[in-house]
Amino acid sequence: MAAADVLFVIGSLTIGGTEKQLAMLTKGLKARGWQVTIFAFDASGVLAGELQQAGIRIIDGGYRSSLSRVGKIAALLSCQFKLTMLLRRERPRVVHGFLPPATFVSALAARLARTQVSVISKRAMGTHQERIPILKWLDRAADGMADIVTANSAAVAEDTAARDGYPLASIIVIPNGLDFTAIDRAVAQRDEMRAKLGIARDEIAITMVANLIPYKGHADLIRAFALLAPDHRAKLFLIGRDDGIGASLTELAANLGVAGRVVALGQRDDVPSLLSAMDIGVMTSDQEGLSNAVLEKLGSGLPVVATSAGGNREALEGMPGCVLVRLHDPDDLARGLSAVIANMTVDNRGAELRRLARERYSVDGMVEAHERLYERLYHGAIGAAPAGR
Repeated sequence: MAAADVLFVIGSLTIGGTEKQLAMLTKGLKARGWQVTIFAFDASGVLAGELQQAGIRIIDGGYRSSLSRVGKIAALLSCQFKLTMLLRRERPRVVHGFLPPATFVSALAARLARTQVSVISKRAMGTHQERIPILKWLDRAADGMADIVTANSAAVAEDTAARDGYPLASIIVIPNGLDFTAIDRAVAQRDEMRAKLGIARDEIAITMVANLIPYKGHADLIRAFALLAPDHRAKLFLIGRDDGIGASLTELAANLGVAGRVVALGQRDDVPSLLSAMDIGVMTSDQEGLSNAVLEKLGSGLPVVATSAGGNREALEGMPGCVLVRLHDPDDLARGLSAVIANMTVDNRGAELRRLARERYSVDGMVEAHERLYERLYHGAIGAAPAGR
């Protein structure tokens, strides 16, 4: 590959699951000698500085969430024009879009600019189509214009095929990567962090890392914890930004008599250190693509209890000591937590979870899979007649 190998397109560079995956992918490709650029509709997010320090070129499309509705539409049209002109001018070998509507904008720009290879990635279940119906048609159009569709889990691939009518066999599944550097550093901090959090030696620390949003299922978790609490010395730690339901969760915990044992830590930038102090991880959401929070818990050696939503089943498959439970069922969730607690003393279970997580979800493996895909698609494209482009 030559200069301007891959140009990535995404809506923003805020700290989110997909955005962090893109950061790891671009830095990994850069370290392997690829020339990479990111075109972000809104490049004002906190990840921009980190990426620029790593030598990644960032181009800002000028979109801002503070704009009026008319202003947002105008900004999106401007992004479409700017990206198309950029592709025509710089002629990257591959353009790769992440998340709607960036997937549509990138696929259309690639088609208009006759870019050799166009890739779009599906990162979550397509419930955005239910909230904003026009996105269903934009997703289908993007699928048709791109050369390949990737997904980060088999569940997301199956959902894409069902919603968009895209051939399941044609979707390439590349799981998320997990950076173990901070996790490994945090291992030695367990005793110190437990002391800071007020966790006694004989207490079981249960945690969920998820912003406080209704679909994440925090209320179900608190109800399950209340069922569990009479039989165990345990504390529940909620890590994540309060997006409007924190007060209702506090009230629920008080009504159930567990307010003193449910601790909301808010949004934190030391999650690996916090996980080092925990004993059990939980994920109770009703929709997941491939949850980075679940992978981080597995990488930290925590047995996980998770709802059977989206990619959770794949993430926990073959992971010792982990349990899948039914959606929206606090009784089943309490059962799953009890089962994990009963088996917590099994020797080396944490070490085995860490080993398996490293085998399945390494950053190097994720980057290499993309590298192979780009090479295969590009060399296939230049060896074929440029029909349709």
